Amino acid sequence: MQPRRHRLRKPARLDSARVWARSGARVTVKTYAKWYGVDRYTAYEELTAIGFPLPATASQWSRRPPPVPREERRPVDEPDDPDWVWVDGRRMFVVGYTAGGAPFGCWEDELDDGQFTAWHG
Repeated sequence: MQPRRHRLRKPARLDSARVWARSGARVTVKTYAKWYGVDRYTAYEELTAIGFPLPATASQWSRRPPPVPREERRPVDEPDDPDWVWVDGRRMFVVGYTAGGAPFGCWEDELDDGQFTAWHG
């Protein structure tokens, strides 16, 4: 299990940080982040919230970068077709289902063009 200070919520963490900063320990954004198990952006925010003086070099942690957009699970340009399903990142033309409910059929990338147009219409 992780240390108790890693499981503290923000109000308790701020109280603990005030005591820790007054103890004379070397407090930086990096040490705060490691000590409390938070990222450096949160460490910067919380150290400024308790009024701890930080050097100008710590200002790099003042602005969190924008979130990276997640990748689409399925290509948007392909319409939903009940005869085709996605299995492990590949499209399958469903011929039937097993007794357990798993689809079986032909993979799109294994069909040649003649078979594809005959089945797909």
